[in-house]
Amino acid sequence: MTYRRDIDGLRAIAVLAVVLYHFGLSSTSGGYVGVDIFFVISGYLIGGNIIDETTSGTFSYIQFYLRRIKRLFPAVFILSLATIPFAWWLLLPEDFWSYGKSLVAATTFLPNVLFYRDTGYFSTDAITKPLLHTWSLGVEEQFYICFPIVMRLIVQVAPKLTASLLFLICIVSLGFAQRLMVVDPPAAFYWLPARAWELALGALVASPTFRALSLGVSVRRLITWLALAALIIPVFAYSDSTPFPGATALPPCLGTAWLLWSGRFPGISVPASWLEAKPSVFIGRISYSLYLWHWPAYMFLAYYLSGDLTWPFRIGGLALVFGLATLSWRFVEQPIRSRRISIFTAYGGALVGSVLLVSIGLLIWRLNGVPERFSNSTGILAAAASDFRPDWTRCVSKDNSAWPGVAYCPIGIQGTPPTFLIWGDSHMRSLHDGADNLAQELGRSGIVVWAAGCMPAFDITKRESAAGPRADDECAAQNAALKSALKRAGSIKKILLLGRWSYYFEGRGLGVDKQNLIKITNAVSNERQSGGALDEAARTGVALRDTVHWLKSAGYEVYVLEQMPEIPNYSARKLFQAVRSGQYDVQHAIALFGTVPRAEVDARQRQANEVLDQIAKDGSAQILQTHQLFCDAEKCSAWSSWGPAYFDNNHLTVTTSLHIRNVFLPLMRPN
Repeated sequence: MTYRRDIDGLRAIAVLAVVLYHFGLSSTSGGYVGVDIFFVISGYLIGGNIIDETTSGTFSYIQFYLRRIKRLFPAVFILSLATIPFAWWLLLPEDFWSYGKSLVAATTFLPNVLFYRDTGYFSTDAITKPLLHTWSLGVEEQFYICFPIVMRLIVQVAPKLTASLLFLICIVSLGFAQRLMVVDPPAAFYWLPARAWELALGALVASPTFRALSLGVSVRRLITWLALAALIIPVFAYSDSTPFPGATALPPCLGTAWLLWSGRFPGISVPASWLEAKPSVFIGRISYSLYLWHWPAYMFLAYYLSGDLTWPFRIGGLALVFGLATLSWRFVEQPIRSRRISIFTAYGGALVGSVLLVSIGLLIWRLNGVPERFSNSTGILAAAASDFRPDWTRCVSKDNSAWPGVAYCPIGIQGTPPTFLIWGDSHMRSLHDGADNLAQELGRSGIVVWAAGCMPAFDITKRESAAGPRADDECAAQNAALKSALKRAGSIKKILLLGRWSYYFEGRGLGVDKQNLIKITNAVSNERQSGGALDEAARTGVALRDTVHWLKSAGYEVYVLEQMPEIPNYSARKLFQAVRSGQYDVQHAIALFGTVPRAEVDARQRQANEVLDQIAKDGSAQILQTHQLFCDAEKCSAWSSWGPAYFDNNHLTVTTSLHIRNVFLPLMRPN
């Protein structure tokens, strides 16, 4: 294909949408669609070449990947090398350890797979991942491994059906993506099969069948305006709450596809002249380097500043990114692309560079993020930010005969029948080691059952934004299996329920996780206590009371742990970043975002605590108090005598669980 200025103009729209979205310099709340625009463009250019060369019999894998290496590898290699010292200096051991894995994945065309596996309830923030944006490169490279094979098969078997079969690929992939949006949204975002339709759409437009099509000038001009609108409007109209990708990706992708097709006819519309303007073309030419450099620059700035990027930093960061991208394009991309390089040199250089990056990544991973990088005082803060990994080595999967359908973890003394059960959500994860330690001290044996974001209550369903449909369904299934198991008489005599009660009663997170939403529905008593449907808190309260009463009537001695105070804007990572960057000392940082007025804690937990009080008054359960561990009369704090007590704004560190283990004494003390 001959060079077209308008395609660089399309690249400019795509990269500006993504960069402005990440830097937050405009209302481009849907700027992430820029990646989809890139996919369609790549499908058109690279897919079109594959179709032409396969059809003519001149396609060569060696030459194809030689061009890919020259186009992509040098800039991403330099970028990866440049991120290493900044990651070494700034990142927490856990984040640096994850960075080592991402360095390996990005080099081996698998970053999208890695980052998909890192999604979910406890996935780390985006601003801890310098190479997060390479997921899109992984999708493209995986596509270009598979696509030539598919095209060779089509040309050999049914060459006249090339366009029809590409259209079929688009339909099947889009349908699969839409299905994943229901059952596993992160997979729809990261997986090649769910994104293949966007690349295949570009290839479809580049197929001989579509190149042969022709429309009148007036029709093309009208549709071109509509296509440009379909491209631009989602950038401003979509947001992080828009279900995406899937069907919502159709407008920008179809708009891009039309502009790619109609751009073959020069000078037919005002949009075409905009795309071919010098500023658009220049930004388009540096778009690859701009995309590569913008995310690490933003991420390291945000990490250094604990996420508080003021406008001067955002504008300065954007200027830095354009400068770095221009230098990368001028002195890395252009010289390599224009220079005649032998196959041996290109493949050998890529191999040596890849081995170097993979080796560095594996070394970082093997050394657990090199915690020795920090001094003792800073190391304490760094350790707290990674102190959320209890010992799960003795846990049993749900495929067991003792508690079928229930995944559980024995704690305390092994080899004797368990006498108590602790049933909770992710708060149980953070308290596991403390409970295990106390049980061993007392010579007791028990089991733990937990699932993140899963309220310990029977006959409920939940829908949680931070989890997804699969985890929601697994929560209901495990709770039902546990109820069945507890109907059978056994050695268990005491049961403790614990959870983030205010989250379930209020239906949303708080502070740094306020975007997390959850809805609890009680299948048995949804409308029993009023003439109409119950509100969120009432439904949750009925579910908790019914569960406690059922356990009590089944002969169990029931305990409920009062929820730990939430510290809305705190996280151990944020504390580390604030102190490490020199913005604040520990005392100032804790005063700024590590404490909360006691009155706010009481207000947040009021509805939950009212139900706990009712349960205690009617004798159904004993409430184990926790606020005295972290609060005085005026405020509650994330700081304790042993250092940071909290991992994030509602979970304790494992170290803290050991210090407060005596809170479990009533449960474990023999009668």
